[in-house]
Amino acid sequence: MRKGVATLAVAVILAGCAPAGGQPPAADRAWTAVAQAPLAARNDALGVWDGRRFVVVGGSAEPPCPPTASCRPVTALTDGAAYDPANGTWRPIAAAPVPLGEGDQLVAAGGRVYALTSAVFLAYDGDRWTQLPPPPGTGLLLDAGGTPVVIAGTDEHGPTVDAAFDVATGAWRVLPDDPLGPSFDRTAVWTGDRLLLGAKDLVPDPGATKPSLLRLAALDAALTTWAAPTTTEILGGSVTTADGAVVWTGTGSADGGQVGNWGRAYAEGGILAFATGTGTWRPLPAAPRRAGPLPIDPALSTGSRVTVGGHLLDPATGEWLRLPDPPGGRRFAATVVAGPDMVLLWGGAVERDAGRNLGDGHLLRV
Repeated sequence: MRKGVATLAVAVILAGCAPAGGQPPAADRAWTAVAQAPLAARNDALGVWDGRRFVVVGGSAEPPCPPTASCRPVTALTDGAAYDPANGTWRPIAAAPVPLGEGDQLVAAGGRVYALTSAVFLAYDGDRWTQLPPPPGTGLLLDAGGTPVVIAGTDEHGPTVDAAFDVATGAWRVLPDDPLGPSFDRTAVWTGDRLLLGAKDLVPDPGATKPSLLRLAALDAALTTWAAPTTTEILGGSVTTADGAVVWTGTGSADGGQVGNWGRAYAEGGILAFATGTGTWRPLPAAPRRAGPLPIDPALSTGSRVTVGGHLLDPATGEWLRLPDPPGGRRFAATVVAGPDMVLLWGGAVERDAGRNLGDGHLLRV
């Protein structure tokens, strides 16, 4: 049963999302080495900014799996540490009660850090880890204004639920059914005063005769009432926020191919700028031709800039901060975490030495 729906006005003026021309300036920031962490070298550790520190936990000490390879499952770790950029020091944190590694999720919400695995939901309060009831479904774990929320990724395999964790009661609350109907590629982001859900219609053959475009619906700050759904002209993908804008960070496009051509190309990404309940769209400006060293997915936000094409974009001005490679070369399976106007890169492996884990880190202030 659908809940009461209010109106969310979004003016779609993306006009095909044709990227703006011109090249970004040369890199004008540098990576700075951080102190040695009290952790052994590893790859695929989880990381999050908790409001004061970068928290790094888990990962694997086994040889990293190259980006294009298929590797056997590895044994994950439980230990962790927190890095305080204000004084440049690390300190160990309590070990998690279960291993945490690739495929698990870590978020900060309401002053605590939460970890979600396929079977366990945990909270870390800065002193110890506590095991909590697992959510009623699987999906993306995110912070919705201080409340941990799990958003199901797809309805392809049957009905799903989204849920919010009530810290006061220690129980999960199923969120009202969204107005988008059966969908796939579901993701969400907290915009500061609402939870914005994006998804594509679940149809028998997505993209066969027309593009599967992103549709949006917003849930109010109380997580009780959905606004009416709106359409977009983008294909969607990884999403984050910065200074009042929601940014879908994909730089590619698609036209359906020779068979079933859609008549024009549709961009993956775009910028939705909110202003008092309404929003307007802008295309992503052209990204630097050589991808930067930051992850393409998931998208990261430093508060004023977002990662697009491995570099940092200011969505308000369209200006790029083109990033240099970290010392020693590009890394994969590293822990990359964005804080307020800074990015921490720790561990992983250098591409040219794929069989060796690293235990050092670098900070980029932006």
